[in-house]
Amino acid sequence: MLVGKKLQRGKYTLDQEIGRGGFGITFKATHHYLGQVVVIKTINEELRQHPDFVSFYRQFQDEARRLATCVHPNIVRVSDFFVEDALPYMVMDYVPGQTLDRVVFPNNPLPEATAIHYIRQIAAALQVVHKNNLLHRDVKPQNIILRQGTQEVVLIDFGIAREFTPGHTQTHT
Repeated sequence: MLVGKKLQRGKYTLDQEIGRGGFGITFKATHHYLGQVVVIKTINEELRQHPDFVSFYRQFQDEARRLATCVHPNIVRVSDFFVEDALPYMVMDYVPGQTLDRVVFPNNPLPEATAIHYIRQIAAALQVVHKNNLLHRDVKPQNIILRQGTQEVVLIDFGIAREFTPGHTQTHT
């Protein structure tokens, strides 16, 4: 159980699990030196036991590196990366708010102007992603957070992002 775990000699504490996928597990955490809430992501338990763990470890580190190159107000920011007890950890800004799948549902569609406002922000974020020769590959309401108290959306979860070479056709699964 990682909740409550202190990392980097007490710099961070994992406070609460906030997300889990096929690849990673995400925690709301405290950065004690700065007195800030952050998000810390690491590889989930199943993959830690997998024979290809080294490959997953490399993919995770690549995700952190890719995301760190994409600086834009509508992209979650990576602020740190470290390895502790043979596990990689990525530290990101905590974005208070809800993912769009929790804001928009069949009985609560967005007004057209609001939807267009959000789409433009994500398009601007994707422009930065593409300028860095990356493809996000998982843009969906669950990976877009509406920042609490604003009309600003933030793209998260670059776990399956891929590098691409402009002008070349590539096949991805």
